[in-house]
Amino acid sequence: MLEPYDGKLSCTVLRGERGRKTHALPGSIERRTSLNDGYTISTDKERLDVSVIHDFISNRSYWGKGRTAEAVRKTIKNSLCFGVYAKDKSLVGFARVVTDYTIFAHLMDVFVLEEHRNRGLGKRLMEYVTGHPDLQELRFWRLDTNDAHGLYKKYGFREPVFPEKIMERRKEPANQSVHRIADKSGSR
Repeated sequence: MLEPYDGKLSCTVLRGERGRKTHALPGSIERRTSLNDGYTISTDKERLDVSVIHDFISNRSYWGKGRTAEAVRKTIKNSLCFGVYAKDKSLVGFARVVTDYTIFAHLMDVFVLEEHRNRGLGKRLMEYVTGHPDLQELRFWRLDTNDAHGLYKKYGFREPVFPEKIMERRKEPANQSVHRIADKSGSR
């Protein structure tokens, strides 16, 4: 049974097996949807296959080369995560959102495994992420992309209105400077 929580935080009160009230913060209640072709999308972190996520991000993505398994686990722990699953329940796609559930969200680590692409899963994942009930009041979303501007524009993303006002602070991983130098010379 769900009943609204009347406290200051936007929470939901759940009654557990023994009738005790527990407070669920935004993003902590698992949400799931089934897609017509047997794929599902879920926010249940227990279902995520960290080894698949780590392999893709650290070995096949352009943005997370060399990211450690421990770093991947920590990012999952501290994010609202979305897993895309095939009929056999294997993880085939992923996205995560770092947010305060009120003002700001940063969409990160979005991918669909190569063998499951060209089926509209990336679009459906984006529809699910941007339509998530806990993210509807946000004023600002952000993401970084090298090659998927067209996809993200379909979901309301655009170039910053005031790019001159946006600043960032980056600490590059030790291996990242090597990749940037290699990228500039045209070889790896």
